[in-house]
Amino acid sequence: MNLPTRLDYPIIAVGDLHGRCDWLTKLVTKLRQHPVWPHAKLAFLGDLVDRGPNVRETVQLVMDLLAEKPGSTCVAGNHDWALVRAAGLNGPPSERWQKHYRDRYDHYRTFESYLGTGFPIGRNGWTANLELLKGAMPAEHREFLAELPWVAESDGHVFVHNGLSPYLDEPAEVQLELLRRKRWDGYVTPKLGSGTHLHYNPEYPVWLGADKTLSKHTIPAPGRVIVSGHVRVDEPDVNPIRIRIDTSGGIDPPLTACILTSPSSQPEFVFSE
Repeated sequence: MNLPTRLDYPIIAVGDLHGRCDWLTKLVTKLRQHPVWPHAKLAFLGDLVDRGPNVRETVQLVMDLLAEKPGSTCVAGNHDWALVRAAGLNGPPSERWQKHYRDRYDHYRTFESYLGTGFPIGRNGWTANLELLKGAMPAEHREFLAELPWVAESDGHVFVHNGLSPYLDEPAEVQLELLRRKRWDGYVTPKLGSGTHLHYNPEYPVWLGADKTLSKHTIPAPGRVIVSGHVRVDEPDVNPIRIRIDTSGGIDPPLTACILTSPSSQPEFVFSE
């Protein structure tokens, strides 16, 4: 699936899913009744995997919806990236990410969804379990997650999982170009002592999640509004610079969709509950 990174209006952005196929189904049922649905493009904001009970079904439903609505897309979240790098879905697995995914991510449900059992699975250790997980994933799921873009754009909005960093020496337009090209280590210089510097990881693009403060304190994308998830909020959080819509975190409903009908339109929100 060759996902576009340029979107036409109207656009429906959907927050972090985390294996909650049930909430996404409810949300889409409501969205199908909205007048913009027939012409709308979808923009999923990442974190399809981990935490919730139906990861495999969620990934498949997202793929089905993207196929139903050509011109729609999904950007990578930190949980998606962690799975891709730890299990080696886009090349040799990363030892750093294998440890990080084991120790810092709630991966149990992802294993359970694809393998029918959670971790630990066998006697051969964590890396062997990751190989089992990779082997149990349909090829189209592996390829889909491995190829997720890091950013999608429209005339008035930027769709990214976390945000742009005020703690890099590179301005917003340079950061956006690196996101488009999926470039990170060796391309950015964090400001010493900043949160981005303290959280810097050569294999973890900060725009995807390492420094959570970017969700709330992103720098502006000149002339556009950033639409993001990553950090759970009690209700959609809107200001002239950004819109945050992760109201569930895969923990409690509702799942939120943000409808944008034009570059300058006020957002409209639809909830799964």
